[in-house]
Amino acid sequence: MADATSSFISPPSICSTAMNANITACSPKIRSMASPFEVMPAELGSAERILALIDVELMVLTLDGTVVYVNERSRHLAGLKPGQEAFRDFADYWMIDPQDVGDTLRKLGSGSTWQALSLRRSNGASAGEVAALRGRGFRTSTAEGPVVHVLIVEDAGRGRQFDEHRQLIRKLNKELAHRRGMERTLTNLLATQKRLHRELMHRVKNNLTLLVSLVTVGKRRCDSELARWQFEQLEQRILSVAKIHQLLDREHETDSVAGDRLLREIGEELARSLAPPTVTLSCDLEPLRLQISQATPLALIVNELVTNAIKHAFPDDRQGQVSLRLAAQDNGCVAVTVADDGIGACEGRPAWRGSGSGIVQALVGQLNGTLTQIPEHGTTWFLTFRPTIGNDPETD
Repeated sequence: MADATSSFISPPSICSTAMNANITACSPKIRSMASPFEVMPAELGSAERILALIDVELMVLTLDGTVVYVNERSRHLAGLKPGQEAFRDFADYWMIDPQDVGDTLRKLGSGSTWQALSLRRSNGASAGEVAALRGRGFRTSTAEGPVVHVLIVEDAGRGRQFDEHRQLIRKLNKELAHRRGMERTLTNLLATQKRLHRELMHRVKNNLTLLVSLVTVGKRRCDSELARWQFEQLEQRILSVAKIHQLLDREHETDSVAGDRLLREIGEELARSLAPPTVTLSCDLEPLRLQISQATPLALIVNELVTNAIKHAFPDDRQGQVSLRLAAQDNGCVAVTVADDGIGACEGRPAWRGSGSGIVQALVGQLNGTLTQIPEHGTTWFLTFRPTIGNDPETD
């Protein structure tokens, strides 16, 4: 004998009377009724009265799809009116191919474990809606012997979970759409900012070029040799800064420049404008990127050191070479070397003093670097500083 708890339904909302009812007590009553679907509640057995009142959709079927019992909840959802005879065929309640009914019920009836299924209603106000159900088989004793029936009940919990998941998905989709909108807005703002920054760099470059032209005109009109030299120093310093903005404009960058290209262009410009035919400039520059905040003082430092070497290391048309090197060190620092094979400080070369020396020391301080002079075989200046961005070749 199987009690109603194991034979019919297991939701905790079912009253204890149904949990203790015996399926065999219901089966003879169901079979003996001429029309079991029209029996009034007073004529039903205790288990059937409980099943008729529970708020969970429930039906009992044979393996061939014949409906032997439906409760009031099932009748209501199927659109049956009070007193109307219930449908006897399982396929009349659900949109299911009649050929699939047998396979579905045999699968459910093959064991006593609940199996989930979803069916679309074919009648009533809820026609077309998908119902979350579960079913299992149970064995009843009859005069002809044991018979397997199938119990199908509404899986309200699974239905609620589906609704909750659907609501959660809608909420997440809405949040995702909002975030994508914000991302597009931020992307557009960033693109606008970069465009404006590039436009600013372009205008600064043009303004510096104009300023260089004005200084050049002033230098040509000056009669004093000392004043002309001061104009020339100012011109070269402005050109060094202008080179940075030219590179930014050319590379469509706003934050960093190629340090090797910057120093090469500064060195070549100084050699072209200041070096006599007897003095050459060589460059050995490792590809490194530098932030603008470091590229500007470095450009000015190199301008001062190379200018000083060209002007003072090779008196009396002496032949020689100025070398400019840029390299990354193993400790992560950047090393810049400006060297010449000229007369050196020990052979009467004037000590480097004045505004140029003061400017260089101030610029080295901006880099938080160190500048060392090595007076051997001419003069060598060795500058080291730590870059503010990485220079991994694989990421350049």
